[in-house]
Amino acid sequence: MELEDYTGKPCRSKMAYEFLPKKPVHINLEIAKEELANTTKTEIASKVLLMIKLDHIIVSIFPSGKLLVRGEKEEEKAKQIAKKIVSKLKKSVF
Repeated sequence: MELEDYTGKPCRSKMAYEFLPKKPVHINLEIAKEELANTTKTEIASKVLLMIKLDHIIVSIFPSGKLLVRGEKEEEKAKQIAKKIVSKLKKSVF
C-alpha cells in the first residue's frame, strides 16, 4: 500500500490525523506487527487494535485499514509518519 491509497483529515479532537483507505481493505494486525517490528515499538497489540510508537508519535492501526496519528497537529508531519507505516505493510493487507 501507499499513502496515495488513503485520504487524510484532522480528527475531531484536532489532536490527531486520521487516514482512511480509499478502497475497502483488511489488515491482519498480527502480520502488521511483524512487518513494523524493525522500525516501531509496539505499545498495544490485539485483534482490534495495533498501537505503535514511531518517532515519538503514537499511531493506532485498525483492521479496517484506518490509521490514527495521535499528537501531531501538523498535517505534513502526520502524512510523513503515515507514509512510513503504510510503505511497510505488504503481506498484512488484503
